Amino acid sequence: MPEIDKLAEAFRDPGVVELMVNHDGAVYVERDGARLERLPLAPTAEDALSFLRVIVGAPEEFGPGRPYADLSALDGSRVHVMAPPLTRGLTISVRRRPARRPKLEDLADGVTLTKAAAGFLDYCVQRRLNVLVVGGTSSGKTTLLSALCARAPDTERILVLEDTPELSLPQPHVLYLRTRLRDSAGLPDVTLRELVVNTLRMRPDRVIVGETRGPEAADMLQAMNVGQDGMMSTLHANSPREALARLETLVLQAGIDMPLKAIRQNVVSALDFIVMMGRLSDGTRRVLQISEVTGMELETVSMADLFMLDLKRGSGGLEGALRPVGAMPRFYERLRKQGEEPPLDFFRREENHGR
Repeated sequence: MPEIDKLAEAFRDPGVVELMVNHDGAVYVERDGARLERLPLAPTAEDALSFLRVIVGAPEEFGPGRPYADLSALDGSRVHVMAPPLTRGLTISVRRRPARRPKLEDLADGVTLTKAAAGFLDYCVQRRLNVLVVGGTSSGKTTLLSALCARAPDTERILVLEDTPELSLPQPHVLYLRTRLRDSAGLPDVTLRELVVNTLRMRPDRVIVGETRGPEAADMLQAMNVGQDGMMSTLHANSPREALARLETLVLQAGIDMPLKAIRQNVVSALDFIVMMGRLSDGTRRVLQISEVTGMELETVSMADLFMLDLKRGSGGLEGALRPVGAMPRFYERLRKQGEEPPLDFFRREENHGR
Protein backbone atom coordinates (compact mmCIF):
# COMPACT_ATOMS: atom_id res chain seq x y z
CA MET A 1 0.00 0.00 0.00
CA PRO A 2 1.43 3.45 -0.93
CA GLU A 3 2.47 5.59 2.01
CA ILE A 4 -0.13 8.25 1.24
CA ASP A 5 -2.86 5.62 1.51
CA LYS A 6 -1.43 4.47 4.85
CA LEU A 7 -1.50 8.08 6.07
CA ALA A 8 -5.10 8.42 4.95
CA GLU A 9 -5.97 5.18 6.73
CA ALA A 10 -4.41 6.45 9.98
CA PHE A 11 -6.30 9.73 9.56
CA ARG A 12 -9.60 7.88 9.20
CA ASP A 13 -8.96 5.67 12.25
CA PRO A 14 -11.74 6.66 14.72
CA GLY A 15 -9.43 5.96 17.67
CA VAL A 16 -6.83 8.54 16.61
CA VAL A 17 -7.01 11.90 18.36
CA GLU A 18 -3.93 13.49 16.80
CA LEU A 19 -1.78 12.63 13.81
CA MET A 20 1.72 14.07 13.37
CA VAL A 21 3.99 13.84 10.31
CA ASN A 22 7.53 15.03 11.07
CA HIS A 23 10.01 16.54 8.65
CA ASP A 24 12.06 13.32 8.62
CA GLY A 25 9.08 11.17 7.61
CA ALA A 26 8.35 9.81 11.10
CA VAL A 27 4.61 9.48 11.76
CA TYR A 28 3.09 9.51 15.25
CA VAL A 29 -0.47 9.22 16.50
CA GLU A 30 -2.11 9.81 19.83
CA ARG A 31 -5.07 7.69 20.79
CA ASP A 32 -7.45 8.89 23.46
CA GLY A 33 -5.83 8.58 26.88
CA ALA A 34 -2.65 6.96 25.54
CA ARG A 35 0.93 8.01 24.90
CA LEU A 36 2.28 8.86 21.46
CA GLU A 37 2.67 5.84 19.20
CA ARG A 38 4.99 5.75 16.21
CA LEU A 39 3.52 4.13 13.12
CA PRO A 40 5.60 1.97 10.74
CA LEU A 41 5.36 4.54 7.95
CA ALA A 42 8.00 6.50 6.04
CA PRO A 43 6.28 9.02 3.76
CA THR A 44 8.36 11.32 1.60
CA ALA A 45 7.83 15.09 1.58
CA GLU A 46 5.81 14.64 -1.61
CA ASP A 47 3.64 12.01 0.09
CA ALA A 48 3.04 14.33 3.03
CA LEU A 49 2.08 17.26 0.79
CA SER A 50 -0.26 15.06 -1.27
CA PHE A 51 -1.88 13.77 1.92
CA LEU A 52 -2.33 17.34 3.16
CA ARG A 53 -3.98 18.42 -0.09
CA VAL A 54 -6.35 15.47 0.05
CA ILE A 55 -7.58 16.09 3.60
CA VAL A 56 -8.00 19.87 3.16
CA GLY A 57 -9.37 19.57 -0.38
CA ALA A 58 -7.23 22.36 -1.82
CA PRO A 59 -3.91 22.63 -3.71
CA GLU A 60 -2.02 24.24 -0.85
CA GLU A 61 1.55 25.42 -1.39
CA PHE A 62 4.20 26.26 1.18
CA GLY A 63 7.62 27.85 1.05
CA PRO A 64 9.55 30.98 2.11
CA GLY A 65 6.55 33.19 1.33
CA ARG A 66 4.15 31.02 3.33
CA PRO A 67 6.15 28.87 5.75
CA TYR A 68 3.26 28.01 8.11
CA ALA A 69 -0.53 27.99 8.22
CA ASP A 70 -3.55 26.88 10.22
CA LEU A 71 -6.00 25.01 8.00
CA SER A 72 -9.21 23.00 8.31
CA ALA A 73 -9.64 19.51 6.91
CA LEU A 74 -12.81 18.69 5.00
CA ASP A 75 -14.16 16.87 8.07
CA GLY A 76 -13.47 19.86 10.32
CA SER A 77 -10.22 18.58 11.84
CA ARG A 78 -7.63 21.21 12.75
CA VAL A 79 -4.47 21.14 10.64
CA HIS A 80 -1.25 23.01 11.36
CA VAL A 81 1.57 23.07 8.81
CA MET A 82 5.17 24.26 9.00
CA ALA A 83 7.58 24.21 6.09
CA PRO A 84 11.16 25.25 5.21
CA PRO A 85 12.93 27.48 6.00
CA LEU A 86 11.30 27.30 9.47
CA THR A 87 11.74 23.52 9.61
CA ARG A 88 13.98 21.04 7.88
CA GLY A 89 11.03 19.69 5.94
CA LEU A 90 7.25 19.73 5.75
CA THR A 91 5.74 19.09 9.19
CA ILE A 92 2.02 18.42 9.68
CA SER A 93 0.00 18.24 12.90
CA VAL A 94 -3.64 17.18 12.71
CA ARG A 95 -6.06 17.44 15.64
CA ARG A 96 -8.99 15.20 14.70
CA ARG A 97 -12.44 16.63 15.11
CA PRO A 98 -14.57 14.28 17.20
CA ALA A 99 -17.50 12.70 15.43
CA ARG A 100 -19.56 13.83 18.42
CA ARG A 101 -18.70 16.32 21.13
CA PRO A 102 -19.83 15.05 24.55
CA LYS A 103 -22.65 16.92 26.25
CA LEU A 104 -22.26 18.37 29.71
CA GLU A 105 -24.20 15.45 31.19
CA ASP A 106 -21.76 13.07 29.47
CA LEU A 107 -18.82 14.82 31.12
CA ALA A 108 -20.53 14.70 34.52
CA ASP A 109 -19.44 11.09 34.95
CA GLY A 110 -17.40 11.63 38.09
CA VAL A 111 -14.16 11.59 36.07
CA THR A 112 -14.16 14.85 34.11
CA LEU A 113 -16.34 16.53 36.73
CA THR A 114 -19.13 15.68 39.15
CA LYS A 115 -22.86 16.14 38.59
CA ALA A 116 -22.89 18.89 41.21
CA ALA A 117 -20.06 20.83 39.53
CA ALA A 118 -21.67 20.34 36.12
CA GLY A 119 -24.97 21.59 37.52
CA PHE A 120 -23.28 24.67 38.92
CA LEU A 121 -21.57 25.47 35.60
CA ASP A 122 -24.88 25.00 33.81
CA TYR A 123 -26.44 27.45 36.27
CA CYS A 124 -23.66 29.96 35.48
CA VAL A 125 -24.43 29.64 31.75
CA GLN A 126 -28.16 30.19 32.37
CA ARG A 127 -27.36 33.24 34.53
CA ARG A 128 -25.24 34.61 31.63
CA LEU A 129 -22.02 34.82 33.63
CA ASN A 130 -18.70 35.23 31.81
CA VAL A 131 -16.62 32.06 31.97
CA LEU A 132 -13.02 31.36 30.95
CA VAL A 133 -11.93 27.73 30.51
CA VAL A 134 -8.15 27.40 30.98
CA GLY A 135 -5.61 24.60 30.85
CA GLY A 136 -2.61 23.22 29.03
CA THR A 137 -2.41 21.78 25.54
CA SER A 138 -4.81 18.89 24.93
CA SER A 139 -6.36 19.20 28.38
CA GLY A 140 -9.96 19.18 27.16
CA LYS A 141 -10.65 22.93 27.10
CA THR A 142 -12.54 22.97 23.80
CA THR A 143 -14.55 19.88 24.75
CA LEU A 144 -15.76 21.52 27.96
CA LEU A 145 -16.36 24.86 26.22
CA SER A 146 -18.50 23.10 23.61
CA ALA A 147 -20.51 21.35 26.31
CA LEU A 148 -21.12 24.62 28.17
CA CYS A 149 -22.07 26.52 25.01
CA ALA A 150 -24.60 23.82 24.16
CA ARG A 151 -26.43 24.66 27.40
CA ALA A 152 -27.23 28.21 26.28
CA PRO A 153 -30.97 28.79 25.62
CA ASP A 154 -32.29 28.13 22.11
CA THR A 155 -33.76 31.63 22.02
CA GLU A 156 -30.34 33.31 21.95
CA ARG A 157 -28.51 34.66 18.91
CA ILE A 158 -25.00 33.22 19.39
CA LEU A 159 -21.88 34.29 17.52
CA VAL A 160 -18.91 31.91 17.50
CA LEU A 161 -15.46 33.31 16.66
CA GLU A 162 -12.56 30.98 15.86
CA ASP A 163 -9.24 30.77 14.06
CA THR A 164 -9.95 27.17 13.08
CA PRO A 165 -13.56 25.90 13.15
CA GLU A 166 -13.97 23.44 16.02
CA LEU A 167 -17.27 24.29 17.68
CA SER A 168 -20.65 23.17 16.38
CA LEU A 169 -23.60 24.16 18.55
CA PRO A 170 -27.11 22.67 18.56
CA GLN A 171 -29.01 25.96 18.91
CA PRO A 172 -30.96 27.18 15.84
CA HIS A 173 -29.60 30.75 15.74
CA VAL A 174 -25.80 30.44 15.61
CA LEU A 175 -23.41 32.35 13.34
CA TYR A 176 -19.86 31.09 12.84
CA LEU A 177 -17.13 33.62 12.06
CA ARG A 178 -13.58 32.65 11.16
CA THR A 179 -10.35 34.60 10.91
CA ARG A 180 -8.35 34.72 7.69
CA LEU A 181 -4.62 34.50 8.32
CA ARG A 182 -1.75 33.77 5.93
CA ASP A 183 -4.17 33.14 3.08
CA SER A 184 -2.79 31.12 0.17
CA ALA A 185 -4.11 33.73 -2.28
CA GLY A 186 -2.36 36.55 -0.43
CA LEU A 187 -5.57 38.24 0.72
CA PRO A 188 -5.27 40.59 3.72
CA ASP A 189 -5.53 39.09 7.19
CA VAL A 190 -8.73 39.33 9.20
CA THR A 191 -7.79 38.91 12.85
CA LEU A 192 -9.76 37.66 15.81
CA ARG A 193 -9.63 41.15 17.26
CA GLU A 194 -11.37 42.53 14.17
CA LEU A 195 -14.01 39.82 14.43
CA VAL A 196 -14.68 40.68 18.08
CA VAL A 197 -15.19 44.36 17.18
CA ASN A 198 -17.54 43.44 14.31
CA THR A 199 -19.67 41.06 16.35
CA LEU A 200 -20.67 43.83 18.73
CA ARG A 201 -22.47 45.48 15.79
CA MET A 202 -24.37 42.30 14.96
CA ARG A 203 -26.76 42.27 17.94
CA PRO A 204 -25.43 39.14 19.63
CA ASP A 205 -27.08 37.70 22.73
CA ARG A 206 -23.92 35.74 23.44
CA VAL A 207 -20.39 35.73 21.98
CA ILE A 208 -18.13 32.68 22.11
CA VAL A 209 -14.41 33.03 21.32
CA GLY A 210 -12.87 29.62 20.66
CA GLU A 211 -9.48 30.60 22.04
CA THR A 212 -8.14 33.89 23.39
CA ARG A 213 -4.46 34.25 22.56
CA GLY A 214 -3.86 37.77 21.32
CA PRO A 215 -4.84 41.44 21.63
CA GLU A 216 -8.50 40.54 21.11
CA ALA A 217 -8.50 39.99 24.88
CA ALA A 218 -8.75 43.77 25.34
CA ASP A 219 -11.87 44.00 23.18
CA MET A 220 -13.41 40.98 24.89
CA LEU A 221 -13.00 42.57 28.31
CA GLN A 222 -14.37 45.83 26.97
CA ALA A 223 -17.43 44.01 25.59
CA MET A 224 -18.01 42.25 28.91
CA ASN A 225 -17.78 45.55 30.75
CA VAL A 226 -20.39 47.28 28.57
CA GLY A 227 -23.06 44.64 29.06
CA GLN A 228 -22.18 41.78 26.72
CA ASP A 229 -22.94 39.01 29.20
CA GLY A 230 -22.56 35.27 28.86
CA MET A 231 -19.27 35.36 26.96
CA MET A 232 -17.13 32.22 27.07
CA SER A 233 -13.68 31.41 25.79
CA THR A 234 -10.60 29.25 26.38
CA LEU A 235 -7.06 30.29 27.28
CA HIS A 236 -3.79 28.41 27.60
CA ALA A 237 -2.59 28.60 31.21
CA ASN A 238 -1.40 26.24 33.93
CA SER A 239 -3.44 27.76 36.78
CA PRO A 240 -6.22 30.31 37.29
CA ARG A 241 -3.67 32.80 38.63
CA GLU A 242 -1.48 32.31 35.56
CA ALA A 243 -4.58 32.81 33.39
CA LEU A 244 -5.11 36.25 34.91
CA ALA A 245 -1.47 37.15 34.27
CA ARG A 246 -1.79 35.99 30.65
CA LEU A 247 -4.91 38.09 30.19
CA GLU A 248 -3.02 41.14 31.41
CA THR A 249 -0.20 40.42 28.95
CA LEU A 250 -2.62 39.97 26.05
CA VAL A 251 -4.38 43.24 26.86
CA LEU A 252 -1.02 45.02 26.84
CA GLN A 253 -0.34 43.54 23.39
CA ALA A 254 -3.31 45.55 22.12
CA GLY A 255 -1.26 48.71 22.63
CA ILE A 256 -3.67 50.21 25.12
CA ASP A 257 -2.04 52.83 27.33
CA MET A 258 -3.50 51.79 30.65
CA PRO A 259 -1.93 51.24 34.08
CA LEU A 260 -1.69 47.64 35.20
CA LYS A 261 -4.06 48.33 38.10
CA ALA A 262 -6.70 49.61 35.68
CA ILE A 263 -6.31 46.49 33.52
CA ARG A 264 -6.82 44.30 36.57
CA GLN A 265 -9.91 46.28 37.57
CA ASN A 266 -11.29 45.68 34.07
CA VAL A 267 -10.62 41.95 34.44
CA VAL A 268 -12.40 41.88 37.81
CA SER A 269 -15.48 43.69 36.54
CA ALA A 270 -15.63 41.59 33.35
CA LEU A 271 -14.75 38.02 34.28
CA ASP A 272 -16.86 35.91 36.63
CA PHE A 273 -15.42 32.38 36.68
CA ILE A 274 -12.29 30.48 35.67
CA VAL A 275 -12.56 26.72 35.10
CA MET A 276 -9.22 24.91 35.19
CA MET A 277 -8.78 21.79 33.04
CA GLY A 278 -5.87 19.36 33.26
CA ARG A 279 -4.65 16.17 31.69
CA LEU A 280 -3.41 13.79 34.39
CA SER A 281 -0.67 11.18 34.25
CA ASP A 282 -3.20 8.41 33.55
CA GLY A 283 -4.37 10.23 30.41
CA THR A 284 -7.72 11.37 31.81
CA ARG A 285 -8.85 14.95 31.31
CA ARG A 286 -10.45 16.47 34.38
CA VAL A 287 -11.67 19.75 35.79
CA LEU A 288 -9.10 20.59 38.47
CA GLN A 289 -10.85 23.57 40.02
CA ILE A 290 -13.57 26.15 39.56
CA SER A 291 -12.68 29.61 40.85
CA GLU A 292 -14.68 32.82 41.12
CA VAL A 293 -13.08 36.20 40.42
CA THR A 294 -14.19 38.13 43.49
CA GLY A 295 -12.51 41.55 43.44
CA MET A 296 -9.30 43.43 44.18
CA GLU A 297 -7.10 43.38 47.26
CA LEU A 298 -4.72 46.33 47.03
CA GLU A 299 -3.45 45.84 43.47
CA THR A 300 -3.98 42.08 43.21
CA VAL A 301 -6.99 40.30 41.72
CA SER A 302 -8.60 38.10 44.37
CA MET A 303 -10.22 34.76 43.66
CA ALA A 304 -12.17 32.20 45.66
CA ASP A 305 -11.99 28.49 44.88
CA LEU A 306 -15.44 26.88 44.86
CA PHE A 307 -14.57 23.36 43.69
CA MET A 308 -11.21 21.57 43.90
CA LEU A 309 -10.16 18.15 42.65
CA ASP A 310 -9.61 15.81 45.59
CA LEU A 311 -7.20 13.30 44.05
CA LYS A 312 -5.28 10.34 45.39
CA ARG A 313 -3.64 7.25 43.99
CA GLY A 314 -5.46 4.03 44.78
CA SER A 315 -5.00 0.40 43.82
CA GLY A 316 -6.83 1.01 40.55
CA GLY A 317 -4.90 4.17 39.65
CA LEU A 318 -5.83 7.79 40.24
CA GLU A 319 -9.05 8.22 42.20
CA GLY A 320 -10.95 11.24 43.37
CA ALA A 321 -13.65 13.74 42.58
CA LEU A 322 -14.24 17.44 42.18
CA ARG A 323 -15.55 18.56 45.56
CA PRO A 324 -16.89 21.87 46.91
CA VAL A 325 -14.51 23.59 49.31
CA GLY A 326 -17.26 25.13 51.44
CA ALA A 327 -17.31 28.68 50.04
CA MET A 328 -20.43 30.17 48.46
CA PRO A 329 -20.22 32.20 45.22
CA ARG A 330 -20.04 35.93 45.73
CA PHE A 331 -22.67 36.55 43.05
CA TYR A 332 -25.23 34.67 45.17
CA GLU A 333 -25.43 37.72 47.44
CA ARG A 334 -26.26 39.88 44.45
CA LEU A 335 -29.06 37.51 43.47
CA ARG A 336 -30.49 37.57 46.99
CA LYS A 337 -30.58 41.36 46.94
CA GLN A 338 -32.61 41.06 43.75
CA GLY A 339 -35.11 38.83 45.52
CA GLU A 340 -33.93 35.52 44.08
CA GLU A 341 -32.86 32.58 46.22
CA PRO A 342 -29.99 30.75 44.42
CA PRO A 343 -29.65 26.96 44.68
CA LEU A 344 -27.33 25.56 47.35
CA ASP A 345 -27.46 21.87 46.45
CA PHE A 346 -24.29 22.16 44.33
CA PHE A 347 -22.20 22.85 47.44
CA ARG A 348 -23.37 20.13 49.82
CA ARG A 349 -20.37 17.89 50.26
CA GLU A 350 -22.37 14.80 51.09
CA GLU A 351 -24.12 15.05 47.72
CA ASN A 352 -20.78 15.37 45.94
CA HIS A 353 -19.11 12.43 47.62
CA GLY A 354 -18.07 9.85 45.06
CA ARG A 355 -19.90 11.60 42.21
